Amino acid sequence: MKDLLTRSVFIRLAALLLALAPVLSACDTEPAAVKQAREHEEEYKKIDDKLIQDYFTRKGITSSNYQRTESGLYVVTVKEGSGQLIQKGNRVQVQYIGRFLKQEREDVVFDKSYGNRTLCECTEVVVGANSVIRGWEEALLLMKPGDEKRIFVPSYLAYGQYSSSPSIPNDEPLQFEMVISKVNLQ
Repeated sequence: MKDLLTRSVFIRLAALLLALAPVLSACDTEPAAVKQAREHEEEYKKIDDKLIQDYFTRKGITSSNYQRTESGLYVVTVKEGSGQLIQKGNRVQVQYIGRFLKQEREDVVFDKSYGNRTLCECTEVVVGANSVIRGWEEALLLMKPGDEKRIFVPSYLAYGQYSSSPSIPNDEPLQFEMVISKVNLQ
């Protein structure tokens, strides 16, 4: 009886392993959709960087005027603030104007905080809460109270290939003028 039970458990376990073999063997391979998204992002890293550099050329912005982060975000300091850098968890009030930078829609405003019917004419963001685009999250960590900066956000750090915003096309690099009007510690 014990041998029959052991054999039955062994057979069931072997059948289960055979059934799971295709799934387990696929664990080391990248799903097609993930691979395609990764390749698309790599392609747009080059495309967006060229678009941003072309914009800088048209506007006379030189490499001595900007900082480029490892991710591909560009930051131009307009006015230096004071105090400590913003940290994750800080609640920040940001006044901003968002514009396109591709030549055919260059400098067209697609969003702004000014005139938004708040006393501060700003938007409030908890840094690190992923409530804004990745480019903003990164830029805010490079800023301090009173900073005025222009950031140039590659599409893959903005809305990417599947924009959820009706006013922003897919794969659209963006620029923002940002002013940090207030920082509250959490």
